[in-house]
Amino acid sequence: MGIYVRVSTENQVDDGYSIGEQTDKLKKYCDIKDWNVANVYTDGGWSGSNIKRPGMELLIKDVKEHRIDTVLVYKLDRLSRSQKDTLYLIEDVFNANDVAFISLNENFDTSTAFGKAMVGILSVFAQLEREQITERMRMGRIGRAKAGYFKGGPTPPFGYDYIDGELIINPVQAEIVKQIFTEYDSGMSLSHLTRKLNNEGHIGKNINWHYTVVRQTLTNDDYIGNVHYLGVSYEGRHKAIISEKVFKHVQSELKRRQIAAYEKFNNPRPFRAKYMLSGLLRCGRCGSSMSSQFSNNSGHLNGRRISYYVRYHCVSSRPSKLHGAFTTPRKDSCDLPTYSAIELEDKVLGKINALAKHPERVASLFHHKSQKIDTEPLKERLLDIENQTERFMDLYGSGTISIDKINARIVKLNAEKEAIQNKISQAENQGPELAASKMKEKLAEAPKIIASDNYQEQAKLVRSLIDRVLLNGNRMTIKWHLEW
Repeated sequence: MGIYVRVSTENQVDDGYSIGEQTDKLKKYCDIKDWNVANVYTDGGWSGSNIKRPGMELLIKDVKEHRIDTVLVYKLDRLSRSQKDTLYLIEDVFNANDVAFISLNENFDTSTAFGKAMVGILSVFAQLEREQITERMRMGRIGRAKAGYFKGGPTPPFGYDYIDGELIINPVQAEIVKQIFTEYDSGMSLSHLTRKLNNEGHIGKNINWHYTVVRQTLTNDDYIGNVHYLGVSYEGRHKAIISEKVFKHVQSELKRRQIAAYEKFNNPRPFRAKYMLSGLLRCGRCGSSMSSQFSNNSGHLNGRRISYYVRYHCVSSRPSKLHGAFTTPRKDSCDLPTYSAIELEDKVLGKINALAKHPERVASLFHHKSQKIDTEPLKERLLDIENQTERFMDLYGSGTISIDKINARIVKLNAEKEAIQNKISQAENQGPELAASKMKEKLAEAPKIIASDNYQEQAKLVRSLIDRVLLNGNRMTIKWHLEW
């Protein structure tokens, strides 16, 4: 016999659910039944919303190792408040290992047909109670927002401190917020503004500014004295940093510039010309390529779709597709998170800029190239291409294949042949010193190109310097292009 007891809050002690009271009542019940208690599994201060609890995990382990034959709890919701978890424990853990389950308060056990039926019914009500608690908490947060209080959390909006449940203006940060709105409203681009803030030392912020963070600042109506919860804005109790007039004018300017960007580049991505990192990104967990995904929040413009937000995801993490709609991810899918395209581009440009400031580091990138590349396999492939070409011509001479098919195949072989010859030439004639020198020449141009706001030139720069970019959580690894 194994006894399981749990409390999640101190309030349950006052309601007769303390660990000691549960244990005492259950042991007395076992004494009456003349049952031997092998172990008491205890979880004090653990929620019943899931089964990741130390006492529960030990209980499951002992059940699977057949150390107990019965599990006794004071009340069903002590086991779990989740219908899914309750049924899992009873069906897949207890019943699967021939272990009976008994709830003292509800007076049933799973060794009877009636007890099995009652478990399913009662677990539904336990789940209902938990959902009602969640709903009451959500309504409480909505009530706070309607009353003008910030929803709370560890990170208040930049420009404010969260003190005693209210937003209080942070004087230093507030000046930066005013600068962002003023300079953007005066015509400065988002990219230029982001670089300017970082060059000034990202004052008031312990990390660098990113393009998307600057834009989110410009659209955050917290700065005109509002608070929001679940996408709805309410009049707040805190002081505004930006006037409503300036805020509205900036929103109009953001919209005007995004339409101008679309018309200039014929591009579904406003604020950027397209695809700087397409084909360069790789998943650092499973090795798959990364694919871009657009979310369309504003319909169509001039008869064409506009997508304002671009994110990259590992192709192995894509959800299953069913009848044209995406469902939940497959069980075997990669767990790499999605990434903002703009943030990735800014980070890559930042790494190039950092290397350009220290050209002496370039030589170390080529140290492994001091070893001569083995070109013999490439030369063997060239011979194989020559032999294939001759065989195709023999087939044409015998009349077994048409000249059109012959030409198409030979064109492909010749393209491969040229690429291999270039590779052999680079390996035999271009040493690491020459390659490093050429890379330094390209890097010398980098700061000017990055500062130019010319997206096409920035994309060309990235593709000339970088072979691939590996992403793994918050870690980005640049694999530089070392063939020059």
